[in-house]
Amino acid sequence: IMGCCFSDAPVGIVRRAFSNQKNMELKHFKPAEFTEDLRPVFDKMHPDFLLKLDTCRDLCGIPFAITSSYRSPEKNRRVGGSPGSMHLKGRAVDITCPDGVTRAIIMKTALNLGLSVGVMRNGLRLDDREEQIVFHYYPKYGEGKAEGE
Repeated sequence: IMGCCFSDAPVGIVRRAFSNQKNMELKHFKPAEFTEDLRPVFDKMHPDFLLKLDTCRDLCGIPFAITSSYRSPEKNRRVGGSPGSMHLKGRAVDITCPDGVTRAIIMKTALNLGLSVGVMRNGLRLDDREEQIVFHYYPKYGEGKAEGE
């Protein structure tokens, strides 16, 4: 994956358009992987984001275990999500990362595809907001420990 960049992405995967999301088939993800409290929410995910996510997974060569995808406003409030969360738009997923090497490969690939990346203790948030950023969920340096430490 070293040297991976957007121009390496399979153009057909990134630029495909679907008139009906129910007909959308991804190479690496099944609709059942996109749930909210065990209810299917694949139909609430944005097709352009799904194509970027599938391309990212393809280029990484590493399975992604999705822990959060689309969130309803109620669910987003329950988990303390931002009122403008990309999860509310079906344009974000949280995935687990078992180690730092895996995290680095996914981050580099996602960033090269134009995705934003949020760093969590055991995972990453990938989204496709308008202005690309990298962010984290840790407390500011010197301001104590993160929750659960």
